[in-house]
Amino acid sequence: MNSGIDAEWRPYYGSMQHQFRFDPLHYGVGGARQREFKQRVGEELRSYGFYFSGEVRLRWHLFLDEQDRWESPSGADVDNFAKLLNDAIKGPDGLLFDDSQVQRLEIAWLSASEGEYFELTVHCGMDEFVARPASLYEMGDGLWYPIPDDAMAVPTAKALLLPQLDYMTFRTKMLRHYLRQGGLLRREAFQEAMLVQPLARGFHYSRIAESEFPLVRRREWQAQLGNQATHSTDPAQEAERLAVEILAARRSSACG
Repeated sequence: MNSGIDAEWRPYYGSMQHQFRFDPLHYGVGGARQREFKQRVGEELRSYGFYFSGEVRLRWHLFLDEQDRWESPSGADVDNFAKLLNDAIKGPDGLLFDDSQVQRLEIAWLSASEGEYFELTVHCGMDEFVARPASLYEMGDGLWYPIPDDAMAVPTAKALLLPQLDYMTFRTKMLRHYLRQGGLLRREAFQEAMLVQPLARGFHYSRIAESEFPLVRRREWQAQLGNQATHSTDPAQEAERLAVEILAARRSSACG
């Protein structure tokens, strides 16, 4: 554990910075060294009490020996560093659920005056993080959503949160379907449905299947909740109603 990190701290102002006081590695090193490097990065990052859950902008600064960088074969190109560095900060010991969250990436090397090290800066949206540890739950749209384990340890919170998120995600899925049936293009339906989709970010199964995060399938948590997992209203009917309103508003706007 890194004793200098406050586990209760959160990036409420939309950014964080962490300095790693050891050599950065590039993707060209052997598998054993890659694993050791990722483990060392994880040993520091797991001290933070959260994961980023939305899109992030990453900036890596690599402080390297300038002479080696120019005059020896050990100086790798910066893009060769990026892959291993990004991989090292995802997963249960990292800060990200998947590198698909990276919306922008900047990497640069600078001359080191005393030893080699590297620095990470992360910019995120406000409140786009979840407490650590967390698990990923499959919802009605087929995507997987990170939820803090502490929240799921409270039966009343679990019984409220999971069905509500499931309702919202399934409604969004059906709304897109009805909008496409109404003549909208796939992208148009996606944009219109964003008005009612949850703020939480869901991940495709292929992105998190081997992430080592605990995964809870929809049928599993529904079976655990039993009758508590049912909805008071039909999300498909609600989606159809919303689609009618949206399509009518679009036609009215086009005529006006």
